[in-house]
Order: sequence, then structure tokens, then C-alpha cells
Amino acid sequence: MKTQQEQHEIELCGERISYQLEWKNVKNINLRMRPENGLTVSAHPKISLAQIEAVIREHGERILETLRQYAALQEKQQAQYPRQYIEGEPVLYLGKYYTLSVERSRSACVHPEKERLLLLTPDPENAAKRRQIFDTWWNTQCEKAVRNLCRAVYPIYQPHDIPFPEIRFRQMVSQWGNCRPSRKILTFNTRLLAAPVRCIEYVVIHEFTHFLYPNHSRAFYDFIAAELPDWKKLQETLQKFVQTRDFT
Repeated sequence: MKTQQEQHEIELCGERISYQLEWKNVKNINLRMRPENGLTVSAHPKISLAQIEAVIREHGERILETLRQYAALQEKQQAQYPRQYIEGEPVLYLGKYYTLSVERSRSACVHPEKERLLLLTPDPENAAKRRQIFDTWWNTQCEKAVRNLCRAVYPIYQPHDIPFPEIRFRQMVSQWGNCRPSRKILTFNTRLLAAPVRCIEYVVIHEFTHFLYPNHSRAFYDFIAAELPDWKKLQETLQKFVQTRDFT
């Protein structure tokens, strides 16, 4: 059964919120809360919307409190990716904050320096051009870093007769990466370049391990732990400090 998604609104304790409803083949009405996209509900198509919203209202106070916590956290968090691509904007790059600096130059490129990322452009006043230069550099660096790590960890999986997969990249809302074992494809979030290299390595190993265990079983995490004993700490760093989606 193919998952179908709908956007709905509901009033909880006098406050109106939106939520995403996913129709899928599940036994229960499941509620998930994430900082990136708020409340997501999954339910079987045979269940009525009235039943679903009754369950949401039953947990209304907890849902609202969680959403308020997410909003407060978001206000405190420093931006991690340029929004206007202008002088002085903060950028989280490989686990360290840099300041974006824009200078006129015949060349169009970005140079990481000690405490700044220097964006060189022939036309500093052209916002679209600044964005294009920075985003192209960012995506290229992300692909290079992740592909190098994929090649580095592949010998762990090669003895298990796993062919080297196709590597793809895109912006993701709530994932660092995903694995499609049947199609031999790994896809990674381009926001990964914000994370420390060891955290990127954890994501690469996590996704590669899904070729062996297409689930999150005990055996799956035991395999990861054998390669990265500190995987839990790396996972916590990713979830706590690096925003999955910080693009505009």
C-alpha cells in the first residue's frame, strides 16, 4: 500500500495547529513529533478522521507543550546556513562556526580560512549570484567528503558481497541519509557538511549497514558498535547540535 499524505488543522485547548496525516498500512494511530515538521500522524485508511482527531485531542496538552519547546529551542539556535549570503552571516561547516565574508574578485569561489568562509564574486551586489556560488561550493564539498568516506568504509562491507552503491545527494527535511537496499542506492542530506567529520562517518556507516540489516534491530546496532564504539555520542551530537534543515 502506497503512503498518502494530507495536511490538516485541528484546535487543541483553544490553539489551532496543523499536522501531516499519512495514510498507510499500520495497526494503530501513531503520533510523531519532530522539531523540523511538527506533528505527523499515521493511520490506516479504514480509520475515520474523527477517530484520528479524537486521539490527537486526547494528547493535546502534551502536543502543545512539545511544540512550544521546539519553538523556543528554534529561537535560541543560531542560524547554521546563510539566509541572505551577506557579510557576517554565521555558517556551521564541519562542526565549527565560520563567518561569511563577501569580496569582489574576478573569480567566483569560496575559500575556507581560519575563522571565515570567503566568498569571492565578480558581482557582490548580485544576491542570486552569491547564493549560486555558495550553494555550488557547499554541495560540491559535501559530495566530495561523503564520497571519500563511502570509499573508506566500503572494505568493511565488501566481504559481505555488497556491491558499491550509487551515491546520491539532496536536501532532506528529517533524515541525514537513507538506504534503498533493493536498488543499491544511498542518499545523503547535503546538510551533512555542517557536522564534524566523525559524525558524517557515523551516518555513512549507519546507511551502509542497512544493506546488511534493513531495519534498526539489535544486530544492526551491534554491527555499527563494532566499527564505531562511540556511535551513540556521535548520534547525539548530530541530533542536538546540527539542524537537519536550515535552508531557506
